[in-house]
Amino acid sequence: MKKILFLLIALTVALFMSCGGSEQAAAPAQQPAAQAAPAAPAFSVRDFVTGYIADLAGGNNIVSMDQFVADAIAGEDMYIVDIRRADDYNAGHIAGAVNMPWGSSAMWEAVPHIPTDRTVFVHCYTGQTAGQAIVLMQMAGIDAVSVNSGWNLGISRVEGYEAVVTTDATPLDTSFNNGVSDAVMTVIREYYQELATHVGTPFANRFVSEEGLKAIVDSGDTSVQIVSVRRPDDFAQGHIQGAVNVPFGAGMGDLIAGLPTDRRLAVYCYSGQMSNQAIALLNLLGYDAVSLIYGMGTPRTAPRGWTNNGFPTVTS
Repeated sequence: MKKILFLLIALTVALFMSCGGSEQAAAPAQQPAAQAAPAAPAFSVRDFVTGYIADLAGGNNIVSMDQFVADAIAGEDMYIVDIRRADDYNAGHIAGAVNMPWGSSAMWEAVPHIPTDRTVFVHCYTGQTAGQAIVLMQMAGIDAVSVNSGWNLGISRVEGYEAVVTTDATPLDTSFNNGVSDAVMTVIREYYQELATHVGTPFANRFVSEEGLKAIVDSGDTSVQIVSVRRPDDFAQGHIQGAVNVPFGAGMGDLIAGLPTDRRLAVYCYSGQMSNQAIALLNLLGYDAVSLIYGMGTPRTAPRGWTNNGFPTVTS
């Protein structure tokens, strides 16, 4: 009897083991681990500046005032940003233009609401501050260009421009958002807020006047390095004493790296429009850069500009 009982127990155990019974349940089949989405690359100011400079091989981001007015008269679908003061905008502006007054919080608050799928035409009074504005807009992914010579020296001198001038304001469409990142917006906001620290100084709006730079040159002030971004041939024909040449264009990156970081940079071009793009890039890189207002001077900028004031140049 005991023998039969033992055989029954042994048979039961064998059957249990053959069915997979054990003290631990069989582990379920492992599923492939879910692949995490690759993280978006962190925003880099230096990478943006490098890309902006490389893109200058295709042009200087300044459009003709004649073509701008012609397109407006022809009824082209244009997105226009007027960064003049609100009172001047209200007195008359190109139909359809939205107002973002320079020096106001609108310069950064409006950026997320500007389209990124079309060219945005930006103008100020003479093309100076617009040069800085388009750099910051391009950082946000906006295809922004500056209208040559702005309103006072450009648009208002084009025959027939009055046909497209209105006093009817065009509001900014704040329901639209272009998706610019918080990291980029922080850089843009801080850039414009830093402008306030120059108010009441000789370097307001990151400008230096012709007389102000002349005083620096005459005093031999070594805390300022003058930088010409004009073409090499024009630099050779005559430049401001003490200036080094960093021609505005796709090859300026390596030359920028050689500029001193412990001195203020006073940058000039022909009329102040390219130099304002240059100082925006330089300040983003951590330099302390200001633009010579109206630059070396041209017939269009007279009586403003270095040579229009009769100030001297050197060839060596």
